[in-house]
Amino acid sequence: MHFDLSRSDVENLLTAFLAGTQGAELQTRITDPKQLPPACRERLQLAQNPARPWTAWATTNGPIVACGDYDIAGSIRLGAYLLLFVEWWDVPSGYHCAWCHCNPKRPTEWIFGRGQHDEGP
Repeated sequence: MHFDLSRSDVENLLTAFLAGTQGAELQTRITDPKQLPPACRERLQLAQNPARPWTAWATTNGPIVACGDYDIAGSIRLGAYLLLFVEWWDVPSGYHCAWCHCNPKRPTEWIFGRGQHDEGP
């Protein structure tokens, strides 16, 4: 199994996360943070780092954004894609943060972690 993901791969994983966990019908990708509402833009700027992948999409309920840290060592150990501190923001409910993982063959089916991320599934 391939666990060495590029930034683009992680952005695609975050997109699958939004589609799978939020049931969001992703319409148009948003690439300019200036197109996001101030509360969302502020949260994204706090989390943003030039190396940190993020994705944002327009939906019928308004914009939805996700960013997160991909853990390659944890992914190899679990045999699943592991995102630490995945953060997402949407119009209806605001800001959320968690760690979660998915089977590489099912990128829209996520398991939210409990306890420490290195305990295994």
